[in-house]
Amino acid sequence: MLVCLLMAACSSEPANLRVWTPEDHAHPPDTLIDPNRVPQEERPTLSVGDLLWMRNCARCHGANGRGGREVAINFTAAEWQEGIEDAQIARAIAGGKAPNMPAFADLLTPEQIDELVNHVRKFRGHSPPSRTP
Repeated sequence: MLVCLLMAACSSEPANLRVWTPEDHAHPPDTLIDPNRVPQEERPTLSVGDLLWMRNCARCHGANGRGGREVAINFTAAEWQEGIEDAQIARAIAGGKAPNMPAFADLLTPEQIDELVNHVRKFRGHSPPSRTP
C-alpha cells in the first residue's frame, strides 16, 4: 500500500511550477527602491595615506604600526616619534632601509611619500599603556 501511495504522489505533475527565467533574479530599477528601507553600512573614510600604508607597509610594519615578526620598530612609541624628523621618515621610505626595506622612490610620488609620513605620524599616541607589576 505504501508503494502505491508513493507512486501516485510521484507521478502527478505539480500544478504551479513555471520555467525559471533570468528576469526572476533581476533587480528592480533604482527608482523603485525605497532608500529608507535599505540598510546603510557605515564605511570608514580612508585617506590616501591609509590606503598607501595598507598596500605597501602594513605587511611588514603591521596595520597598527607596532611592527611585526620582521620589523622591530614600533611607530607608536613616543621615544621613536620624538626622536625622528619627517624628512628622515621620507628619506627612509624613498630610499629604503637595509637590510629588508625596499626603496619606494620609483613606485611612489613625492606627494604619496608625504602622505605616508603623515600616516606614520598618526600612530603617535597609539602606544598601549605600559604594564606596571
